[in-house]
Amino acid sequence: MTVCGKDKKSIKGNSGKARRNRELKRFGIVFAVCVIVILIHEVYHAGDGDNDGNQRYNNDDPRHFRLEPNALRNKMGRREYPSASSINYHRLSKEEQLNLVLRGKVHLIDVNISRSGIQTNEAHYRGVMGVFCQLDWDLHKADPSSYPMFRDLVSHSPSCRNPFELDLKQVVNEIRRIDNDNANSNEKNNNSHTLYPTGFVFHESRCGSTLVANSLAAMNPTKHRVYSESSPPIVALRACGFEGQDCPEGRAVELVQDVIYVMGRTDRPEEEDMFFKIQSIGSRYLPVFLEAFPDTPWIYVYRDPVQIMMSQLANGENRANCVRQLRDVPQKRVEKLLEDGKVVENLPAVEKCALHLSLLCESAVSALFEAGMLARPVNYENIVQKLIHHVIPDHFGVLMTDEAENNILQVASKYSKGRGKKSRQWKEDSVQKEKQASQGIRHAANYFLKEWYDIMEEQSQNEYYGEGAHDLTV
Repeated sequence: MTVCGKDKKSIKGNSGKARRNRELKRFGIVFAVCVIVILIHEVYHAGDGDNDGNQRYNNDDPRHFRLEPNALRNKMGRREYPSASSINYHRLSKEEQLNLVLRGKVHLIDVNISRSGIQTNEAHYRGVMGVFCQLDWDLHKADPSSYPMFRDLVSHSPSCRNPFELDLKQVVNEIRRIDNDNANSNEKNNNSHTLYPTGFVFHESRCGSTLVANSLAAMNPTKHRVYSESSPPIVALRACGFEGQDCPEGRAVELVQDVIYVMGRTDRPEEEDMFFKIQSIGSRYLPVFLEAFPDTPWIYVYRDPVQIMMSQLANGENRANCVRQLRDVPQKRVEKLLEDGKVVENLPAVEKCALHLSLLCESAVSALFEAGMLARPVNYENIVQKLIHHVIPDHFGVLMTDEAENNILQVASKYSKGRGKKSRQWKEDSVQKEKQASQGIRHAANYFLKEWYDIMEEQSQNEYYGEGAHDLTV
């Protein structure tokens, strides 16, 4: 039989061959997909270890848990990172995660707070979770201007893309147990130890505080660890309100102390001094800080009212942080403004900015008088020389060597927040700001800020720097 001039048998044979070809093609596709899935699985779990004992950690003895450095170098000497998932914290047990913290291999980068947990009437807070990952501290130590804020360091630390959580109080208790054991022993178990804060930096914002933090990091990168506006301390400071009144007595202090304590855990035996630059809003929570660290020196960095207003409003009034952050104005200030015919809600943006800054300064002035010699106001003017000759060696009690001084001068020559394309030489702009200030800015600076500025000027020059302080030059 023929169909269209062709034998029917030949048509069946051709049809079978085509079907086999289609089946082979499907098989090839399925096989390729399987291979790709296997490859992705192998890459994703690289470094997780296998059954031949060649593992990233010793699973037989959690006490000897070991995390390999997250930065390697290729043949050209360039820094290479494994993928974030190569340090897969979530495949570890809670005990193994805790051992990482105890050995100083990972660091506290954030805290998640349960409101009911910190307001409980129990002896201690509960439900506060610490967030941990391995920070690449070498980045900040080598070039603090390129990683000026803690968030920059976190975002450039590969393993911090996939952090893990542990109960903060449990971590604190375990670290304290180890520290107590080491204190009572002639031999330390390992190189891990806990740093205690050498000094704190509070500030008015846009006043040179980042330069202070960069200088503290650059002067001795090996021995210093500097947290520049890290998340955990400010979250802890704000958790219970301005004076801790929103929690049981002592709860705010306990939380702040615990956070700072955990952040001091390190596996670098050469590290000796730890500093914190707190976010500007932290100045309003100084009462809690003073109770938590009554014996630790701190400074408050401030600037000429007109100049700081110009810096705050440089990107436009509507985008200024000082305007957006104005909240919880004390009743006494509200009443004072009403006496002068001013209503907080109706203030122009420039005056809202000045009011916010004045609240920071008022809180700082009150704390400065309460803390006595442990606290010092530091004016932005000639701040580098003040750091080198007074603040660091005399107030923070850290030795100032020629090398440290040169390191500070070098980092001070750069723009403090020189991320990426913003990296450039620093240029003095105080005179320019004065010339460009509007009458509205001058009026707001004088009405809201001058009183507090004058008090801090008197304190900084008469009690600390001496009569010749205003003659210091960079």
